[in-house]
Amino acid sequence: MHLSEYLTLRNKLKQSASKVILRLIHAFIWRIKIVRVDSTTLFVPPNIFSPKFTISSKLLADVLMHELKEDDIVLDMGTGSGVLAIIAARRSARVYATDISLEALATAILNAKINNVLDKITFLKGSLFKPLGNLRFSLILFNPPYLYGTPRSTYERAIVGDPYIIFAFLKEARDYLLPNGRILMTYSTISSIKLLSHMLKLLHYKCDIVSHKRLPFETIFVLRLTLGEDEGKLYFCNSVRY
Repeated sequence: MHLSEYLTLRNKLKQSASKVILRLIHAFIWRIKIVRVDSTTLFVPPNIFSPKFTISSKLLADVLMHELKEDDIVLDMGTGSGVLAIIAARRSARVYATDISLEALATAILNAKINNVLDKITFLKGSLFKPLGNLRFSLILFNPPYLYGTPRSTYERAIVGDPYIIFAFLKEARDYLLPNGRILMTYSTISSIKLLSHMLKLLHYKCDIVSHKRLPFETIFVLRLTLGEDEGKLYFCNSVRY
């Protein structure tokens, strides 16, 4: 999958602009350090991605609050500040949160303690599903980096990455979903819808849009992915212009 086949020059320029805007937002947040996302208080030190003032995190958090079930076993993949794991811990049976960064995990653990849910979350260090062993989940959360490039810091790992990361996640996630399990994942038209469509079709996912937000540069989606009778059918691609 060569990116030149999927990412237009217009989207390359949009991605460059988005990187600058996100850096400016975080320069401000890293000064104030303490933010609130709905009823969740978060400490956000320098170099940690903040869910405050970033649309994809807020969209996913809002969907999560409606999606959660009391018996859910939840995985927050790439937990960062820990905001999604904390929200899930308040209303589900058990939560596991992973991150490749020790700095991010330390921040998430502190935030779980601040919000009185530390005993309900298991934190694990590692890339994708490597630290999870034989665990299986009814709900997997993933807010992937969908700006293409090579990350140079813990912060940039949250927004910049090779699209193969998404493919590897989707491929491995199939083996970690319980029967009737689902994935909630964000994506954006600033990346390649065509590329994501190719991935989902290849891996036989059913995809439904559960929320979206139109912005001047992009439309951000929250997608619910499942495996089942409708494998291989894509419901959202024809409704998005790219």
